Parts: sequence; structure tokens; C-alpha cells
Amino acid sequence: MGKHVTRKTGPFKPDLARERWIPPDNHGRPQDPASWAHPGDGFWGRFFTTMWDAWGDPYWWPGRNAWECAVGAVLVQNTTWKNAGRMIPLLRDAGWDNAPALLEAPVPELEQTLRPVGYYRMKTRKLRELATWWVARDVDNGGVDKLPDELLRDELLSIWGIGPETADDILVYSFGRPWFVVDAYAIRVRQRLLGNDAKPTYDELQAEVHAELPRDYMLMHQLHGMVVNLCKLVCRAKPKCEQCPLLDRCAFGQSRS
Repeated sequence: MGKHVTRKTGPFKPDLARERWIPPDNHGRPQDPASWAHPGDGFWGRFFTTMWDAWGDPYWWPGRNAWECAVGAVLVQNTTWKNAGRMIPLLRDAGWDNAPALLEAPVPELEQTLRPVGYYRMKTRKLRELATWWVARDVDNGGVDKLPDELLRDELLSIWGIGPETADDILVYSFGRPWFVVDAYAIRVRQRLLGNDAKPTYDELQAEVHAELPRDYMLMHQLHGMVVNLCKLVCRAKPKCEQCPLLDRCAFGQSRS
């Protein structure tokens, strides 16, 4: 697949001003956002190609480094990114913008800073648990760089408050591993496009994507962003099917025409 230009055919406009962390590859080289392998002609490959041709780079995930992406993955639990994203600059301003600094932050002050994001006491504990692991593993100095994907994921899942979706967010967006993040949006897209009421489990859907697509980091990185943008803007609970780039192949959309 060659490089494409974003077509102005939908409501999506990437926020090119925001900081986006793209981890280096296994050799320490910068990764090109348009350097993915060809996604193929399967269900998810066609989804990716159609969305890229229509809306281009989803410009995902916000954060200026691996730690900020991991913090965002925790803070976005049970809330919107609009709420969670506002916390990152506040943590920066307070000087709590890395794992060691966050562990030095007075817990009551950290809790009050995070109060607007909801579940602030629980999220404070989650961030402190994550930071403790981060420091112990010397993550900022490459402590997990050579750890196989599955083992790194297992370690993330062993941290209090880190479930599969949060672990996979961190795995792909902080550490640059070729891992697909499953969420309610991905399940919705699959069900609507296929006209299938059967709801796959997290592991089933993830295994399906991993089996079909090349294990390319930027492919997985952007695929999740495409799914989220599509469901936030068009494929909502009350969908705007007429604006969807996938309408001609969507069983749900065609049934409403």
C-alpha cells in the first residue's frame, strides 16, 4: 500500500498540534507513521485501508513520552479522553511528569489534582503502583526493551488496577509492541459491519486481529485510533451512517438505508 493523502470526506480532522509519542523500533531508529506493512484484504485489512484512504492518520495516542502515554491509559479508565487528557499538563506543571517524581508527590495533593477525572483515589493508587513497577524495572533506561511481548504484557497485568485494555494500551503506545487494543468500540465495529449479534470476547477479537494482520507496530498503533475515531464521530450508539466511509460494506448501515 502506497502513501495516501487524507480525503476530506468525513468529520474527522486530526489534531496535528498535540504531542504524539511514537517509540523507536528495536534498533533505536525512529518509526515512520506511514511505514506499516500491507494490511491485506481480510476484514480488518479492508477496514484499515478504507479508513486510511478516507480520513488518513488518526494521530493517536496523546503524550510526549512513554510515561505520559501510560499515565493517560490509566486515567482514561471509566471516563472520556477529554477529561483524562486535561490531567497530563496539570501533572507536568506540578513536576510529577515522570515515575520517580510521581512517587515523591504527596498523596493528598495528587488525589486532589486528579479529582476531576473521577475515581481519583483509586486512580492515584493505580498510578503509584504503575510508577513503582516502572522504577523497579528501570523502564526509562531500557529495562524492559528486550522483554518478549507476552512477558511484558503479563508483568503489566500483574500491576494492581491494570486490566487487559489498559495493559495493551501501554504495550502498544508506550513500548511500541505490535499489539491490538480491544475495546467496546472495536466490538461494535465488528458486530455492525458483519451484521452479527454475537459478541466476541476480548481475547477472541484480539486473536482474530493478530491472526489476520501483519504484526506491524504502526499498523496496530493506527488501527485502534481509527476504530475510536470512527465510533466517536460516526458509529455512535445513535449512528450517523450517511457520514461513514464504510457504509457500502456495513450490514448494519445497509439495513437502515
